Amino acid sequence: MPPKGSLLVVAALAGTAPAAAQEHELAPIVLRLPGGTRALGVGNAFVAGRGAEVLFYNPAQMSLTRGSAISVQRIGSVSMLGTFSTIGALGRVAIGAGVQYLDYEHLDPGHPYTTPPRLTSHGPLESASLAATVAAAIRWKGTRVGVGVKYLSEQVGPTRDAQVAVDIGAARELGRVTVALVVQNIGPRLEMQGFKADLPLRVTAGAALPEIRLGTFFDLVATAAISVERNGRILPGAGAELLFEQVAGWTVSARTGLRRRDESPLASTWAPTAGASFGLDRFSLDYGFEPTQGSGSTHRLGIRIQ
Repeated sequence: MPPKGSLLVVAALAGTAPAAAQEHELAPIVLRLPGGTRALGVGNAFVAGRGAEVLFYNPAQMSLTRGSAISVQRIGSVSMLGTFSTIGALGRVAIGAGVQYLDYEHLDPGHPYTTPPRLTSHGPLESASLAATVAAAIRWKGTRVGVGVKYLSEQVGPTRDAQVAVDIGAARELGRVTVALVVQNIGPRLEMQGFKADLPLRVTAGAALPEIRLGTFFDLVATAAISVERNGRILPGAGAELLFEQVAGWTVSARTGLRRRDESPLASTWAPTAGASFGLDRFSLDYGFEPTQGSGSTHRLGIRIQ
């Protein structure tokens, strides 16, 4: 295509992105929420993270870990989010499976889709949002590559629709820094009651610097990520985790972060996050906190087995 034609195509796409965002909602709602307790604590910047919950952020990172994680998050006094993920090995291939399930109350019987701030409000319709994922990852010439396939479902009262989506990710080390890139939620729209909703397609790049030694007993881990969504909105996040280990087998850590979260197809806000963990050998108890996008705040508890 001639350069002038290319510029015209880019300009046309840029001009229609906001209109598309206004015309179609984003669903399922569960994919717009954090996928893990540790990830929540560091500003949801986990595309280059490690642990079983990385299945929901970047399947390529499964090559670095084995184990399982389960978490429960209360959103205000109304909604409940539960997640489970597990990662193992089949020869040279890392395999994983996980489920994200949100139980909430829908406010508007005449419109089937909702936004994260409304999850703290009571509504007349019992609703549920589900994402079930299976994934595989391999190492190829120093680069980790992973693919995840998702079954997605959104149910509002008696109305329901389901689709299949794909995640594709890659990661590798540059010196001591892990860099990662992932494209998530590639798939067709949902449709309920005559209303269409785009999947929350996003491209995320991120990096993590593991365990900077601060003293005899303290280590610091830093992570950052930036996502570009379907409508062109940019959502950055970053965080740090301070680990304390005085006795072999026992660990205590504290996390803090900041992220820009989506509230609707066009609006977003900044939010601080925090968390902590207590570990003994292969077991860890995790906690995450974030002010909700409605009234109150959200608390998340998780258990990891490594």
